[in-house]
Amino acid sequence: MIGLLGASQYEPIVENLDERTIVSTRFGDVSVLKGRISDNTVFFIRRFGWHDNKASDVVNHAAHTLAFRMLGVRRVITLNGFGGVNHDFNVGDLVVYHDYVKMLERGPTTIFFGEQRWPRANMTDPFCTEIRETLINSARYNSNRNLHTMAVNICVQGPHNETPAEFEAFRRLGADIVSTAIYPEVVYYRELEMCFAGLSWITDSGSDNDEKNWVRIGVDELSSIVREAIKNIPDVSNCRCQSTWIGNESDHYNDTTSLPSWYLDIR
Repeated sequence: MIGLLGASQYEPIVENLDERTIVSTRFGDVSVLKGRISDNTVFFIRRFGWHDNKASDVVNHAAHTLAFRMLGVRRVITLNGFGGVNHDFNVGDLVVYHDYVKMLERGPTTIFFGEQRWPRANMTDPFCTEIRETLINSARYNSNRNLHTMAVNICVQGPHNETPAEFEAFRRLGADIVSTAIYPEVVYYRELEMCFAGLSWITDSGSDNDEKNWVRIGVDELSSIVREAIKNIPDVSNCRCQSTWIGNESDHYNDTTSLPSWYLDIR
């Protein structure tokens, strides 16, 4: 099973979507749509709320992540338009980012928030290498757009846009793109032993981020990329995402006895 996060306009990527169902998590209720892509069951969550009216800083990322996990999803792809920071990244380019920098205050900072003890996830490869590879290969085959296969995504608080001085600071920090999404959910997915990666496109460049001028990619173009990628995701993962807490008992930070009982029940 695959999870997709995106605005409602990208729902047609998934075939035979059912009416929404509600998944109740310890962080709140989540509306989920179920459909298919090829032979894969796909669950779709509207990333910014059912009415696409929530900013990233108020989206219930923890509930989204846990809802997927409770449904049995182990691999998740997110679709987003982000701002370009690197001068070599042009509006309309596709990006499969590999790392991130957090420049924000947003919580909870762990899916295990409120527990007395919890392990610490290794974020050396924050985004699933296996899903990234399938997205890259599919984008190369199904699109003529310029594709960046390595990029650092700097995540900021929002919901306001960034200043020219902030963009210059981001460049000096080594960022290639800027977003108000991705963190802290990237940590939640790793903590819940799920594969997570994203396909993005550059909507605006530099500090020219007036939303009315944003360039968006149509659902038809994205459909060919995402469907091909999902079709080619291996049935059995060969990455480390789904074994975050396996083999780490010797590390006192990653002692599996620190995992809370509610997670062990769904693990």
